[in-house]
Amino acid sequence: MFVSELADKLLSEGCTQNSFAVLSRQSDAYCLDKVAGKWSVFYSERGVDSEPLYTSKSESEACKYFYDLILNLEHLHLVGFFKLESQAFELVDKLAGFEIQSIRNDIPAYNTANDPRYRVFVIGADIFKVKNTLGEFEIKYT
Repeated sequence: MFVSELADKLLSEGCTQNSFAVLSRQSDAYCLDKVAGKWSVFYSERGVDSEPLYTSKSESEACKYFYDLILNLEHLHLVGFFKLESQAFELVDKLAGFEIQSIRNDIPAYNTANDPRYRVFVIGADIFKVKNTLGEFEIKYT
């Protein structure tokens, strides 16, 4: 595997694009870049790169390490954002009917105290099951 195909391969596995960067930096993400003639895997947080987790002169070995690292992260995809909890429950039940596991992660005070929002996520490649069963969908923020 080479860097030219790495990002597309990770996205096709259901990885979230904001969790990694290839040949670039992204804040709060794992990065793969060529530094001083070596391939380096590191975490970048708020513009500050951590010490490398892995270095190699081999592009393919570095890509394999990076691929395995990113693939083993939990990749959450937001599929519902609601003002009413009943709408979140409805989506969770609908997804369960298609055997798609979901996770709720609510915001207790969205704009002000006592102003909750109800969020529904799916993990990894389940985002493709959602798109196949529900079609393309737009998340509305209310």
